[in-house]
Amino acid sequence: MPELDFPGLDQAAQAAFRPHFAEVERRARRRRRRTRVAGAAALAAVVVVGAGAVWRGLPSGDGGDRYGTLGPPIALDRTPDFVPTPAPSASPGANPPALPTVTGWMLAGDLRRLYLRYRDCEGENCAIRLAATVDGGANWESYPLPVPDNSLVGLRVVAPRTLVAEVQTRPKRDDGVIEGDRIRQFWLASTDGGVNWREIQITEVAAVPETYRPLEWLPDIDGLTVLAADPATGEVVRLAEQVPLQHARVIEGRAAGAGLWVTGWADETIGSVREENGTVSENVAIFSGSAIGVSSDGGRSWRRTVLPEDIEAGGNAGAAALAIGDQVAYAVGQVDGELRVYRSVDQGRTWRRTAARAQVGDRMIHASVRPDGALLIQAGILAGENPMMFESLDRGERLREIPVGPGASAVAVPGGYAQHGTQDSSGGWLSSDGIAWSYVGPPTINR
Repeated sequence: MPELDFPGLDQAAQAAFRPHFAEVERRARRRRRRTRVAGAAALAAVVVVGAGAVWRGLPSGDGGDRYGTLGPPIALDRTPDFVPTPAPSASPGANPPALPTVTGWMLAGDLRRLYLRYRDCEGENCAIRLAATVDGGANWESYPLPVPDNSLVGLRVVAPRTLVAEVQTRPKRDDGVIEGDRIRQFWLASTDGGVNWREIQITEVAAVPETYRPLEWLPDIDGLTVLAADPATGEVVRLAEQVPLQHARVIEGRAAGAGLWVTGWADETIGSVREENGTVSENVAIFSGSAIGVSSDGGRSWRRTVLPEDIEAGGNAGAAALAIGDQVAYAVGQVDGELRVYRSVDQGRTWRRTAARAQVGDRMIHASVRPDGALLIQAGILAGENPMMFESLDRGERLREIPVGPGASAVAVPGGYAQHGTQDSSGGWLSSDGIAWSYVGPPTINR
């Protein structure tokens, strides 16, 4: 498993106080098909998020206590824009604001149980907490995560009350000094909605059990395996064999028994690349051959299909965006700024390019199959990109542009569907039918 770049993440966390998300996404898109061979660690899996919370004298890692009161969700005159315009960044040299928490994505166990992981900071020391609601966001409670302060925690919700967390921390000696570059990595699981946690050990398996749910995990460039969690117990397993794709990404949201789907690249070469500023980067991994891998036996065997074009959807791993329905699947991406849609009706064995066309430029692409069978495609995730959304009612043959809204990144949860907000929003979107959506805002914090 790749280790995280703590100094780099610390800088990223500081920069998050003054977001420049458009620049972050621009850089991510520019390097998505090439990666430096050295130091290709996966950061996105553990970006820390936050919300308001109650602190009732809960012990912190440094022996101090933190207190606060939980306010109601933010009162809104109207539902906020699905892609909000970010607040202005601080000017160069300005002092960063004193923020008690860092905000981020809301995760859903079902339409009532929602979770927010957050950092409660005093100076440079941050305790890691979890805010949870069981009534769709009307009321929130807060619980401590049993991890040292300033830990990196990647949270996943695999059932309404079952959560797992990957933790990486830098241990301290008794005198409080960090022990060099040593990193401790471990996993936690909760089956009561985050109230109580236990440490778990990952088990290596030849095949992922049918009821387990894959965990999206961004690997280094040396290969990808599959991590999956038991919705009943929170136990995590790792597939012994690697997936036969490079720089790939596993698709979440479906039990392993419904098939494991992976998007990535068929080939990798090492070479030099001329950057936009004219400098030449050496020893760079360059990926080609947009490919899709599917396993119907828990990962014992894989069918790999290489598409005739190098379509890509953006981001730091994977190639095409995959949208998977009951009877049809789509691979969506762009080539030279033009949208491409490939369709499979035989569980990924064969793929046919549709007649769909649209100019989307270099925007990041998301796609999903709506419960009524419609294909939804969102191109662009930031307000500065002028995002676009398309709908197809004829299995991807024709696209019509529609107002941008939730759906293209939705995941199925008991009772309906959920989609977290963008990088500029810590709220979430919920729907009972995948068509009509309501917004749930985060709680506020009073100190």
